[in-house]
Amino acid sequence: MIRMPQTPSVEPVPQWQTIYCSLVLLLVVFFVMLIAYSNIDQGRLKKIKKVVSLEKDIPARDSGMDQAMLSLQQLTDRLGMKGDLSVIRTPSGFKAVVPNPVLFGSGDASLNKSVFAVLDGIIGIAKSNNLAIQVEGHTDNMPIETAQYPSNWELSTLRAVNILRYLQRKGDIPPERLAAVGFGEYQPIASNDTPEGRKKNRRIEIMFRPVR
Repeated sequence: MIRMPQTPSVEPVPQWQTIYCSLVLLLVVFFVMLIAYSNIDQGRLKKIKKVVSLEKDIPARDSGMDQAMLSLQQLTDRLGMKGDLSVIRTPSGFKAVVPNPVLFGSGDASLNKSVFAVLDGIIGIAKSNNLAIQVEGHTDNMPIETAQYPSNWELSTLRAVNILRYLQRKGDIPPERLAAVGFGEYQPIASNDTPEGRKKNRRIEIMFRPVR
């Protein structure tokens, strides 16, 4: 009798080995991708970050601010103050720079009545454009020491406050939209070593920004 040779039986691969191999393969793929991402051109990445940062720093143009600036410039032209008041764009809005002699007498904080018209115009612009105002007083470095003004700080602060009080009293602007600051001689825009420089430093800056 002829016996047929028996085929050796093959044992099946245990299921845990299949799962283990799959996990190892996934880990290999994960580490390969991690290495690939870590090799990104760092120089190029820095350039991209710099561009994004610059874009964030560029203030968006506000058509409302542009219109308010134009209105103030037109107001000064109508009142014949074109050479006495400059309007300058700022990152948060704009400002009007006015030499102190236009607003006040020497060493005094009482407002000249001749500037009431321009302050009235500023009230209208601020209210119609929903603007907040900060008035900043500046002086030159010539010392002052009187009973009313012991230093330039007091003089510059009171000048700013008197303008603020006029804006609030005459325009009924909400007080929370108004601020006054006196910097004295400590934020010059020109040298105090010359009469011309000191004249530039004696000024009021009226800052306008939109109410958020």
